[in-house]
Amino acid sequence: MVDVAWHSVDLAPLVLLHGSEPLLAQRALERLREQARHRDPETAFHEIRSEAATAGSLAQVASPSLFGESRFVVVPDLQSAPETLVAEIDAYRSAPEPDVTLVLIHRGGNRGKRLLDALRRSDVPRVPCDPIKRPADKQTFVTAEFTRHDRRIQPDAAAALVDAFGGDLSELAAIARQLLEDTVPDDPSAAPPPVTLAAVRTLTAGRVESTAFAVADAAIAGREGDALVLLQQASLAGVDPVPLVAAVASKMRSLAKVTVPGASARTLGMPDWMLRNLSREARAWNDRSLARALDAVARADHEVKGAGRDPQWSVQRMVTEICRARRAR
Repeated sequence: MVDVAWHSVDLAPLVLLHGSEPLLAQRALERLREQARHRDPETAFHEIRSEAATAGSLAQVASPSLFGESRFVVVPDLQSAPETLVAEIDAYRSAPEPDVTLVLIHRGGNRGKRLLDALRRSDVPRVPCDPIKRPADKQTFVTAEFTRHDRRIQPDAAAALVDAFGGDLSELAAIARQLLEDTVPDDPSAAPPPVTLAAVRTLTAGRVESTAFAVADAAIAGREGDALVLLQQASLAGVDPVPLVAAVASKMRSLAKVTVPGASARTLGMPDWMLRNLSREARAWNDRSLARALDAVARADHEVKGAGRDPQWSVQRMVTEICRARRAR
């Protein structure tokens, strides 16, 4: 079995979409369906659901057709398929029909394990559809969402989207779709430009995570005035101090990680461009200034979670101390 990313999978006699993240399985399935239509506009599409499956369900739709049209067959819930269907798929996989694409979707669990093991030993492409956790993988998802619509998004804009909406993949997909609609040029004949960081910030204005990371970026860059203005705007908008401190803490930890000897994009789980940007920023810091800034973040985190009397003041002091630590390296 060969693992293939959801945004790169191509048609094959059998394809397995395996994992508990339904949106990734949906995107992979949409890509395969589009390829099938492009290959043969007369393709017949079929679906075999577990609750409706009977003996011979697969043979009924996958057997050679009198009209010779291609067929695209989906089993959307292999993990709950009856044994008769599992056995039929197991027998079919050794001699699939040449004009049929059979897509098996297994959403996790131990049901159907024997069939999964048999597929794993074969050359069937497997699309991992596990929940996305790493920011770099979420940015890849965002980029793929734009590529699906023949659009591009700049790396820093994709990172800003993940910062603001990365907690929920469905929400991330929805906001990407909104950006696509909002950035269509007035002239329909003109090629749409790449989506920029400015466009993302316009759309996410007022979003807690977006505001928090803007404060963090300014503080780490040593722009004390900008950071304090952004902090004041966040306070007036009612942004809670806890996510503000969390955002700064996340940025500071990433900055500290890139200073470790031998650190690479692969070992840190971040895209190359992010490593380059953080490495460039890290040149303005040394071990002592980083330690001072991290200490300020830790103190603010403790205070905004109940140990301090004025959370707003704690955050302001943290921002000021980070900027001063950078200048005092």
